[in-house]
Amino acid sequence: MRLIFTVLAVLVVATLIGWLLQGTSGGLIFTYGEWVIQTSLVVFALAFIAVFLVAYFLFWLVRRLIRLPADWGRWSEYRRQRRSEKLLSQGLLAMMEGNWPEAERAFQKGATYSQAPLVNYLAAARAANWQGGADRSDHYLRLADQHNKNTDLAVGITRAELQISQKQSEQAYATLKLLDSERPGHDQVKIMLLEAAAQVKDWLQVVELLKKFRRKSLLPIEQIRAKQLAAYAGLLQQAGEARPALEKTWREIPGKLKKEFYLLETYVTERLRHADSSDCEGLLRNALRKKWDSGLIRLFGLVDGKNPKQQLGFAEKHLARFPEDAALLLTLGRLCKKNHLWGKAKAYLERSIEAQPNPEAYQELATLLEQQGEPVAAAAYYQKGLNMAATLRTNPGPATDSLVEIKSPP
Repeated sequence: MRLIFTVLAVLVVATLIGWLLQGTSGGLIFTYGEWVIQTSLVVFALAFIAVFLVAYFLFWLVRRLIRLPADWGRWSEYRRQRRSEKLLSQGLLAMMEGNWPEAERAFQKGATYSQAPLVNYLAAARAANWQGGADRSDHYLRLADQHNKNTDLAVGITRAELQISQKQSEQAYATLKLLDSERPGHDQVKIMLLEAAAQVKDWLQVVELLKKFRRKSLLPIEQIRAKQLAAYAGLLQQAGEARPALEKTWREIPGKLKKEFYLLETYVTERLRHADSSDCEGLLRNALRKKWDSGLIRLFGLVDGKNPKQQLGFAEKHLARFPEDAALLLTLGRLCKKNHLWGKAKAYLERSIEAQPNPEAYQELATLLEQQGEPVAAAAYYQKGLNMAATLRTNPGPATDSLVEIKSPP
């Protein structure tokens, strides 16, 4: 464009000069040896302008030829970049539409045109993972690591996310442990490590991470507390086979969390696996005095208190407030059996089944009837309990409450 303007300007100047010299009759004479050249001033001016234009054009052409390789490189790079951006956009659009094969193809092809193909390879790994191509996904992650030496964090996080989605919890945990050791101050790694540690049931790691989370406020306090309950419950269950380890774990739980009924229920449930659970009666009694809970009253009937008569009396005090509570009625039936009150035990168990049928009440009633010499009726209740337990295992739902199994963590 500048060349065109230059030529036009020269032509305009030449025209003006020709017009100015049009009325003159002067001339120019050049001699060189035997050669004599005579011309008018107008012709000389036009010839000079023509030679200048030719020389300028030749200079421009030579310069362009010299710069041609560099210009070609820049144009080629611009074209490659545009191609890379277009393929990246196509891949993202295909991913949003759920077209994983097309997304993987676009990301893979776009990586060959990009000078920094990290995003392409990471996105291609995700697309391959959604198709179940674990090998291809790992291949893209390796390529991302090779082409971008200072992006181990992004590659590691992506690898861990894909391992978690493939239910490779132990591999994801190992990946995140390594990342956390290399980047101890990275919050996102710690959040992912927390989830992975919970999946592999490394509850000690979960507890330690949650202490840091509380100090740094990485999660809402409600979430931290809920995860703490799940972690300590997991520790209690892991220690449940050995009573000394179980009691040690219980002592190490913070006092505020011990007041949570879920942890108390978990601890007593594990203690019931061992002989002599009489000390648990006091824990349950104190908790029930503060607040009623059907799960705890159920366990109250399972522990062997030092004074079964007083234990029964404490439970019966709640009957006026909760006359239709199936868990309370089941506990009263059990405690009446311990006190050899067979008639009351039968009545309570029948009322529990009437309030809410459950396998435990059926079994307790069947055992009682068998002891009283009623094998036919006992067999019928045994069968009902087995059928109901099988149904609950096959189709768990609202009926699967604390009478059948321990409640899930909050």
